[in-house]
Amino acid sequence: MRQENKKVKIDKNSIMFTFWKYFSGFAAAILISLWLFQIVFLNSFYESMKEGEVTKIGNYLIGEYKNKDFESKILSYSQKEGMEIEIIDEDRRRIYPMNWMGLMMNPEIIDQKIFNEYFEGVNTGEKAYRVFTAKPQHSENSTITYAGYLGKKHDVNYYIIIKSELEPVDSAVEILQKLLMLVSILSLLLALILSYFISKRLSKPLISMSRSAKKLGNGDFNVHFDEDDYSEINDLSNTLNYATSELAKTIEVRKDLISNVSHDLKTPLTVIKSYGEMIRDISGNNEEMRNRHIETIINEADHLTMLVNDLLDLSKIESNLEDVNYEPVNLYDLSKEVIERFKIFFEKSDYNFIFETEGNCIIFCDRKRIEQVIYNLVNNAINYSRREKEIIIRVVEKDGKVRFDCIDKGIGIKKENIDNIWERFYRERNNHVRPEVGTGLGLYIVKSILEMHEYEYGVESEYGKGSDFYFIADEYKNES
Repeated sequence: MRQENKKVKIDKNSIMFTFWKYFSGFAAAILISLWLFQIVFLNSFYESMKEGEVTKIGNYLIGEYKNKDFESKILSYSQKEGMEIEIIDEDRRRIYPMNWMGLMMNPEIIDQKIFNEYFEGVNTGEKAYRVFTAKPQHSENSTITYAGYLGKKHDVNYYIIIKSELEPVDSAVEILQKLLMLVSILSLLLALILSYFISKRLSKPLISMSRSAKKLGNGDFNVHFDEDDYSEINDLSNTLNYATSELAKTIEVRKDLISNVSHDLKTPLTVIKSYGEMIRDISGNNEEMRNRHIETIINEADHLTMLVNDLLDLSKIESNLEDVNYEPVNLYDLSKEVIERFKIFFEKSDYNFIFETEGNCIIFCDRKRIEQVIYNLVNNAINYSRREKEIIIRVVEKDGKVRFDCIDKGIGIKKENIDNIWERFYRERNNHVRPEVGTGLGLYIVKSILEMHEYEYGVESEYGKGSDFYFIADEYKNES
């Protein structure tokens, strides 16, 4: 069989390759800089450094000219720095010729041409000097010369000349070239190896996260994004793990919602269809039976309407489709308005509503949504008030807080179920039996609106004795 050689394809946009490229480029830039400064610019740098040194010494000696220890300082610099220092008067005579060994040279008159070359452009002013490089005929090496005006003494102008020979650097450059060549090769190899392992180490957690993200995209919500040694990676992994958890909850809620809504839609539609067929086939001519069947159809239609309205309200709240309009609202007056909508229960079912109020009950809220909260709480109380059909609506202000209570004497809530009643479709989530009343969304909508307002809320209940649903808001005070 013929085997095909698979070529390894390098992803040039990957973090690993990019880091390797930049790290290697950085190492190369450092080596190039070393070559430039150690080889190409070595002569220029050495000459510039030597020139600065001679200039500094020359300016210092000019400043010390009139001091008593001037000669000792000339001798010291001449010996220490290996320089030739001469003092010349305005008649071009050497007054202080001394070499770096401190030996006196024969006094002589400097040629006018040479004097002019040295002191061209040097005036008899303060800090007047020039520095230049020249190659004497008797030497193979160039010399840096400092020519400056010392000062005036006994009506005679004096000048100073400092000469410093430039040492040859060609041999040093040749040695540095060989050394740098070896260093460059080793450094580049080391940089390539280090950059490969470092880039691999840095990209490893990201590659792992990418694989986990692909699993998550395929619907596997059991994936876990592992942490690493780097804070940024840890923050990212924690964020992704949180997002995964929330996404799993959302998917679960969506499944439950579809299951429960489809069940809640199917049941009343089946009942409506069945009773419609019964009216057609059985009770069409029996007015009493026909009215009972029609009443059942109307009740089931009302249940469907309630479910659709609750779903629309829930969608608007969770999607923030409606603007929140805050305004001062009298909570007691709003409660009485809501109760008026339940007037039919006064007439048909003998419900007794008791109102209690105390203090200034004005709060700052979205009137429409708090009205929906009160309606849902009262509706919930009516649905679960079986025997004693008494419902207490209490609105009390105390210590800058306004508390609303909706108290019923119904069946109550078991202690272990209190924390769960605020979930949507709580009863249906545990078993798909249709509840006798309500849609299973009312209290979830209440919870969403109150949390949006950042109000404290809760329920106090004893099973078999009734429940007290409440929320607490800050009292509104008109400071103007």
